[in-house]
Amino acid sequence: MAAREFPSDRCAGMTAFSRPPPVCENMNHRRANSPVAHCPQCGAVVNRNLPRRLCTDAEHAVSRRQGSTYCVGCGVQLIVGRP
Repeated sequence: MAAREFPSDRCAGMTAFSRPPPVCENMNHRRANSPVAHCPQCGAVVNRNLPRRLCTDAEHAVSRRQGSTYCVGCGVQLIVGRP
């Protein structure tokens, strides 16, 4: 007796996204080869092929002045939201 096949079995693993949709609106999540390792808005890894950097306090200060909440090199939270 043949096993019963469902349409969802044939399409297993085929989805519109190769990864879950991002929670933030930063365009680095949608790029196949993002130029930065981490998203500046949510801190998530957007390019696993780039090595994680050890950033200096001076680089973090520049990123804060540019309005980044997270460091794009190491993923550290730069700006803490206040309630």
